[in-house]
Amino acid sequence: MGVKKSLQQLINKGTSRLKRGSLSRSLTNPTSLQSLKSRGIEWLYLIVFLLLTAGVLNAITNAGTPGINGQPIVPNPTIQNTTETFILLFGYLLGALGVYAFFLSGRQTIRARSAEMFFIFGIMLISIALVLGYYIVISK
Repeated sequence: MGVKKSLQQLINKGTSRLKRGSLSRSLTNPTSLQSLKSRGIEWLYLIVFLLLTAGVLNAITNAGTPGINGQPIVPNPTIQNTTETFILLFGYLLGALGVYAFFLSGRQTIRARSAEMFFIFGIMLISIALVLGYYIVISK
């Protein structure tokens, strides 16, 4: 019985922290809901753009091709499967996050140590994205 009571107290502490947090306050604020609605179309555009650049349409049209679903990367340059699409999408997201980290490192409102951290983090993310992209190109 003591375990159940301590577990309930732990859950109550966690939910009370969430209620006091800035995310819940910002979501209950009516002006931030308007901002979320107005920026929703921008997020939808970015998601559709990333899916199209990753090759979702190519993966959908080639889904019925026999023998491509057993391999993560198909060695044919004109055929792409779903796994390869999501690997490319992950690479694009890593590259975009790296560019955003570069942007944050150049801002004048953060400390020098934070700027260095964002710069190194951006280099690492873009390097991983490039290696992933070149790996796929070499495998094809």
